[in-house]
Amino acid sequence: MTITTTHTSTAAIEEERTGSRRTLGLLAGLASISAPLLFVAGAATSPPQEDASAAAYIASLAEDPFVSGLSANLFHYSWVLFAFAAIASIGLVRGRRGRALATVGGLAGAFGAIQFTGLLYSDWVLATTGNVLTMDQAVAVFEGTNGAPSMVIWLLSAKVCGLLGFPVMYAGLARAGVLSWWLVPLSLLPMIAFGVLGGAIGIALATACYAPSYVAGLRLIQRARLAG
Repeated sequence: MTITTTHTSTAAIEEERTGSRRTLGLLAGLASISAPLLFVAGAATSPPQEDASAAAYIASLAEDPFVSGLSANLFHYSWVLFAFAAIASIGLVRGRRGRALATVGGLAGAFGAIQFTGLLYSDWVLATTGNVLTMDQAVAVFEGTNGAPSMVIWLLSAKVCGLLGFPVMYAGLARAGVLSWWLVPLSLLPMIAFGVLGGAIGIALATACYAPSYVAGLRLIQRARLAG
């Protein structure tokens, strides 16, 4: 009786663990697929600005605080999901081949994504300062904050880790046979599409160039379904 009970308990525990792995895998896969879509939506709703100056940036956010907040929320939660997806994607590697690249890139990407989520707070602040302060005062606050040494490091680490970590991770996944190699260069193009092309064409191109994230998400979902 004791042996039977023990076997039953062990089987139940293992079944629960398998269920948890499946659930986490499915959620991670959905995060990897949804993150770029939220980012693209954030870009699509981002208020246009007349030029690249600080004053034009603040004025664009202050013109419609609701739209600015909507865009900031979409950007913020896209980076939250990117962080989860990066950590989970490391687990797609089986064996030593590609593991180092995937681990370094995944951890760097997750760190950068977390850094970016905090930076989005400034959009709400700027939307407010642009309406309650004179433009000269708002620009002074903006430039004074961004000029702080710790903020410079924050911005730099977010850009380097958040934008370069994912391509390195995808290279590791490609080396491990999880992704096709031709997908890896695409991960470098979304920000170029947004910055250089802009508009509907840039958004459409960026959406397509997030293909590595979609494929990684599908692989995570497939692994979750096969778990156990």
